Amino acid sequence: MKKMKVVENMEIEFEIFNPGGNKTALVIGNEYSDVERKMVNAKLLNENREVEQVGFISKKENQLEMAGGEFCVNATRCAIWKYLKGKCGEIGIKVSGCKESLIGGITEQKEVYVDMPMNKKINDLIEKKGKFNLVKLDGILLGVVDEETSKDEIEKLKNDEQIAKLEFKKMMQTFNTSEKAVGIILLEKEKTKIKINPVIWVKTIDTLYYETACGSGSLATAIYKNSTQGIEKLEIMQPSGYSISINLDKKQDVVEKARITGKVEEE
Repeated sequence: MKKMKVVENMEIEFEIFNPGGNKTALVIGNEYSDVERKMVNAKLLNENREVEQVGFISKKENQLEMAGGEFCVNATRCAIWKYLKGKCGEIGIKVSGCKESLIGGITEQKEVYVDMPMNKKINDLIEKKGKFNLVKLDGILLGVVDEETSKDEIEKLKNDEQIAKLEFKKMMQTFNTSEKAVGIILLEKEKTKIKINPVIWVKTIDTLYYETACGSGSLATAIYKNSTQGIEKLEIMQPSGYSISINLDKKQDVVEKARITGKVEEE
């Protein structure tokens, strides 16, 4: 457990987790105002450069509130690990950006999963807009770009990340969504696997990251691949080199739920 003084009369306790990249700081306690959450988020990110996002977990119940009020799969998996103390089991958890509680747990192999209820036809989960395949999840909208079209954009991202991210942000501003987080997921082939390059913008706190891993982006990729190729199980490579597994529970053309699974490590 780490401590940090935010302002004169505010000291927080937090832990850092690595859910396969996309390092996440979880602040213990969630009784903060929106203004206080933004202050904590800014200071934590500034003083812990490896951290990409901040969440707040309740001491009273299984509940996670992201700093920007968005939904985040990887932070949810970190919170599940924290609440279960790294031991096998399953819990229900309330998460910002989600309308209903989620179920998650830790397997005997020490992998952390979260089940996302969908109950929608595959064609209702995805919409084509130019080169983007827009997948709307609770709390976040993600524009998936196929492997061939992504090549030039990935090159830009690797040549000058800051300029490329700002270009992507302008594109995301055209998506016209009320969701608190927006992302562009650039796909590329990594031998026999699919690799994602996720750029995520949380509008409410104006953070913009080329993330080292993205659970929501992995789920959006699986939905896109299912709509085009009928694939229901995918292991998706993250920029960090870790993999996140997606299993779509589908009956006919309806995706009933999705399970997102991967490692979580305490820093």
